[in-house]
Amino acid sequence: MPIKSILVGVDFSDITDSVVKTANFFAKLFDAKIKLIHVIEPPSPILYEDGFEPLLTVDGLEVVVEVENLLKEKAEEEMKKLLQLFDNNIPVDYQIEIGDIAETILEVSDEEKFDLVLIGSHQKGLLEILLLGGTAEKIVNKSKTSVLVVKGNPIEDIKKLLVGYDFLPNSIEALEVAKDIAKRTKAEIDIVHIDADEWFAHLAHVHEEVFNKKVKILEEIKEKIEKELSIPVKFEIEKGDPEELLLEKIKEYNPNLAVVGKRKGKKIKRFFLGATAMKVVRNSPKPVLIVRKREE
Repeated sequence: MPIKSILVGVDFSDITDSVVKTANFFAKLFDAKIKLIHVIEPPSPILYEDGFEPLLTVDGLEVVVEVENLLKEKAEEEMKKLLQLFDNNIPVDYQIEIGDIAETILEVSDEEKFDLVLIGSHQKGLLEILLLGGTAEKIVNKSKTSVLVVKGNPIEDIKKLLVGYDFLPNSIEALEVAKDIAKRTKAEIDIVHIDADEWFAHLAHVHEEVFNKKVKILEEIKEKIEKELSIPVKFEIEKGDPEELLLEKIKEYNPNLAVVGKRKGKKIKRFFLGATAMKVVRNSPKPVLIVRKREE
């Protein structure tokens, strides 16, 4: 997945500097261009629908338009400040829109075919926990391309990557992206597979055969990456609940970035699927890159 264009959602909150600095790092890493996007939520409810009386008078509409223009002016000022945080040689543009935040960001990403969407996660209350809000979760779930979620501090260097791996196509793609990042940063890679194949555990010989096959594949992957990139690679297989164990491993290994694949489908209950993947992204104390091949 070549990263040549990055769409960066900013809301001018306390996480924005970390998001922008992370975007600057990835733009330098991949020689990518940046577009900052800020979406202003409409300051009024639906004004009218066909067949119904307007909810606002003409004077009321003028006030709404005036408020929207003031919000745009303020956003322009904030955007110009953010531009100063980027290195001079990075091509940066920005866009300000009014509408639903998640839907607008997704539409712009689709229309301009960005390779990566970068968003931030916020601290909730007095707890030192960085959680996704509804807008961020909607972007992660519905994006047709990869999404990087920044948690707290910016990513300005990468020494260690953790990759969640389940042998399925999107986790294979996630590992390829991690390899590309490691190639550019010389970061070490920790590959974690959570063995949740309990549905045939009663067939001990079958389970053992599959488990040994997984170990062999991971050993081959490890050797190939180490030979190709000259970086340290480790792998680990754990048995149990994918969501809980991966979160434990993220806390244990303390990577600069966790990389996971996300795929469609609801019939097979496996890792990185729907709610499980979202719980990992939501509760991870570290930034998470959700890799997805762009759907055309």
